[in-house]
Order: sequence, then structure tokens, then C-alpha cells
Amino acid sequence: MSADYLFQTDKCYDVTYDTGDKVIQCGRHNDIFKFWLQWRSRGMSGFEKQIDRLMELTYYQVEQMKKMPEKFYLINDEPECTNVIFWYIPTRLRDEKRDHFWQDELGKVTALIKGKMMKTGSMMISYQPLGELPNFFRSIISNQAQTEEDIDFMLAELDRLGHDL
Repeated sequence: MSADYLFQTDKCYDVTYDTGDKVIQCGRHNDIFKFWLQWRSRGMSGFEKQIDRLMELTYYQVEQMKKMPEKFYLINDEPECTNVIFWYIPTRLRDEKRDHFWQDELGKVTALIKGKMMKTGSMMISYQPLGELPNFFRSIISNQAQTEEDIDFMLAELDRLGHDL
């Protein structure tokens, strides 16, 4: 299928285990049946409440990141649905000129932080490149059981794992 933007080779593990690129849905099971079951169970108002909560959490994440511009660079100032795309900025790059070399370094840092996440088992945030942009984090809020405290933990954990890179 060659979904290179989803299955990068700069992982901290053997990428032959990324079998999702070998199927048409990138490793997902047939999701429409699960969607239909949820819709039947929750109804329109239940889905509306769920989406509203996910959007609240997404906007909370963006607002918290905007309060820390020295640590987080939002690629889009506003989220696209529940997607927040950003770079974490380690201490050594915070006062550097923000050019394509800076972006390239942040792309390398992104992959390193993801490796640290996996080794510590503390959380998982996906990353990907896009066009001329090197790897960036792509946070997707999809669990309505998440809380603002979970978002705060995520941001603090990114700082803990990446500040010295």
C-alpha cells in the first residue's frame, strides 16, 4: 500500500512488525459495524455529547500548549477536529532560529521522544511527516473517558522525556 506517512522507518523497534501497511485499511478491522452498534446504543444525542466532550478536551490541550510556547510549537493554531499537530521543543532548541534546519531537528526529536515513550510505557502519541514538514506529533483525542488531568500528564510527560534531547 505504501503509506509511508504512517509507517516510518525511524522507529526504535524492528519495523517489519508494522503489518498495517500490507492491508487496505492500515491494520484496522472493519469499523462500520462497531460504529453502527454505538449509534444504536447511544443515539444521536449520545453521539453529540461524546463529540462535544472530545472537542472540549482537544481545545483544552491546544490552550495549555499555547500557554507554553517555549515548549510546544503548534503547526496548526487551531485543531482539525480532534487532531492536534505539534512539535515538542527541547531546551537546546528553544532560542534557535526557527527555520527548516530547526524543523529538521524537531523532526528527529519527535522520533526520539516516541522511542522513549514506548520504552517507558507511559503513553503513546503517533507521529508522521507531511510534505516538506519532518516528523511531528499528531495527538488525537478519541476517548471520552480522558480528563483534563490526562492532558496535563501528557504535556508534562513530553517535557520530562524530551527536555534534554
